[in-house]
Amino acid sequence: MLKDKFIAVAEYPAMKKVLAFFDGYYYPAVYAALALISSIFGLEIPFFILTVLAAVFVCLFAKDTRSLFVPVAVMTMGRSWKHASFAPYNSDFMSRPYVIAVLCVLGAVAFAALLWRVIVWRGEHNFFKDKSAYKWSIVAMTAVLLLNGVFYSGWIASDLLLGLLYAVSFFGLYIFFFNTLERREGTARYVAVVLFAALCLILLQIGWIFAFEDAVQGGSINKDRIITGWGVSNNIGARIAIYLPACFYMSMKFRRGWIFYVSGFVFFGSIFLTLSRTSVLMGAIALVCMAVYLSIVKTPCRKFIRIFNIACVAGVIVLAAIFWDKIQELFAVFFERGVDDSGRFEIWESGLKNFLRAPVFGVGFYEPIMPGVEMIGMFPEMYHNIFVQMLASCGIVGFAAFVFQIVQFAHVVFRKGVTVERLFFVMVILVILATNLLDVHLFLPTISVVYSVFLLFAELAPAKAKPSEGEVSEKGETVREGSSPAEEGESARAE
Repeated sequence: MLKDKFIAVAEYPAMKKVLAFFDGYYYPAVYAALALISSIFGLEIPFFILTVLAAVFVCLFAKDTRSLFVPVAVMTMGRSWKHASFAPYNSDFMSRPYVIAVLCVLGAVAFAALLWRVIVWRGEHNFFKDKSAYKWSIVAMTAVLLLNGVFYSGWIASDLLLGLLYAVSFFGLYIFFFNTLERREGTARYVAVVLFAALCLILLQIGWIFAFEDAVQGGSINKDRIITGWGVSNNIGARIAIYLPACFYMSMKFRRGWIFYVSGFVFFGSIFLTLSRTSVLMGAIALVCMAVYLSIVKTPCRKFIRIFNIACVAGVIVLAAIFWDKIQELFAVFFERGVDDSGRFEIWESGLKNFLRAPVFGVGFYEPIMPGVEMIGMFPEMYHNIFVQMLASCGIVGFAAFVFQIVQFAHVVFRKGVTVERLFFVMVILVILATNLLDVHLFLPTISVVYSVFLLFAELAPAKAKPSEGEVSEKGETVREGSSPAEEGESARAE
């Protein structure tokens, strides 16, 4: 069989080293560095080509496909400022015919590689035959996304096409990883390292914004200038908040965990620089929950965590007292807007009216969220609340399907128990859902793919995980047995 030939090639010594690189902790760091270079110098096409080549290589030769999570979490951040399609850059780069042609070819190659892996080298599990915690909610959600606005008078063919794109982004990678991901210890550690690399990348991009993109004007941060090639300020802040739990998981599972704990507070602080009130609020709730939890649970650095938490509170109070005027000036947007709804109440009211116009399957995604609102780009404006979004766009059946999936998610959490690994995955999902109460990020494919994969991670997390190689036990001992030689080398380097 063709699969056996690829497996045989993968046993060559040189191939083993390459595969170990992709399966190890250096790959996420290298990939994030390449994404940073791409975002600064406008090298999206070479970056995307390398991404697809790496994905094809992994699909053809790797026993485990977990390294494909790296581009899932990081690839979009390779978009550059100079090629951003929104103001103030307004570049037409991504709409140029040759760019579209290249992206279509790359997309087709990547899709063929993923499809080959699912069909030819599936692994031991099959989503369509084996038991899945979300199978029926996936079927229901896929159906309602395809049927969005179907009986509404303003329904257009684009509603169906966009619904198909959403269905694929929500559940395509869930099915792929369900069929190909190897069930083994250490996946949570690898995923956490990927998210940490992404957070470092975002922090560097924010630094670039403040250094070279004229982000501070008249002593205050200009929210309109907090832009990367892959999103505006709210997108940047939300992504930091969503990835933040990785730092606190790593503080429990890696040697010198205090470094990752402190890093979590640094990353949270960077959310303030985005001036995204939703992200600050939801990130703060997650931060407090994780800080309290880690102050109670027994870990090697619990004493440090308690002292650091107290020092942070005291430090914030002192700095606020000394530099309050400067803080008000720098973060003027926060103080000017306060708890203002920024028109959300009016948008929600409009969404409910749209729901009442087509209560069964909604008015579709392309119906304007309010009269006079025009669509810019491929993706329509959203209603700033995921539940209003489902009611308006997909009707009561869409709302019911989404609630059904949340219920199945809760069932996974409570039925399988909350281990440290599952808690990490659950926190990421909860932050995603929380940010979608005020800003609908979930219907951005770059977020929906992360959401769906973490649903799977939460489902597959072992009920009671043994310490993986390189993990720190409660006694502060580093576990080294029970791992493959490749993993042993990577964990030693990670320490």
